[in-house]
Amino acid sequence: MLFFSVAHAQSPRKIIQFSGLIVSGDSAYGTPGVYIFVPKEGRGTMSNAIGYFSMAALTGDSVVIKSIGYKEKTFVVPYTLEDKVSVIIEILEDTLYMPIIEITPWPTERLFKEAFVALQLPEQNYSNMHNNLNEQVLKRMMYNLGEDASANHKYYLQQQTLQVQNQYYAPTLSLTNPFAWKSFIDGVKKGELKKKYPNQVTPEDE
Repeated sequence: MLFFSVAHAQSPRKIIQFSGLIVSGDSAYGTPGVYIFVPKEGRGTMSNAIGYFSMAALTGDSVVIKSIGYKEKTFVVPYTLEDKVSVIIEILEDTLYMPIIEITPWPTERLFKEAFVALQLPEQNYSNMHNNLNEQVLKRMMYNLGEDASANHKYYLQQQTLQVQNQYYAPTLSLTNPFAWKSFIDGVKKGELKKKYPNQVTPEDE
């Protein structure tokens, strides 16, 4: 009789729509390219460009959230009376600290100090040093500085996610693509437009 009561007290597992948003740190934007899967069942999905995901799951499933550069996380789908569960899952960046390695052309610190004291810089190199430390030069270098490794990684994941999502869609017009416009202008300069439309009269021919 006790076994019968315990069996009825447990909620049966059922299929629900498990969806949510993957965020990282204090960012207000979602994290793209994060894998959400159930290892035991061999099914899962990946977050889209804005960090959203949706998949079918069973209540009680242990879902693994994993992405390169972030710590792996496990989430258990809760039991619910509804047919869907929506959550916000935060993942933390995984920082790997490598030991410091110093590479010098001198075998000992004493020889390095002797070489450094005896060093005589030419006047031209001294002038170049002052020019490179100029405030205007440093500002220009700061504004022209490219993306760091983290930004490049996120951009790569976004492009990879968009490629997976759009692989079955027909290509759209590239009117807002600057690279397509550059290719078109270069083609006009090379005369490819005349080769394509030989009977077309241009202002230069009049």
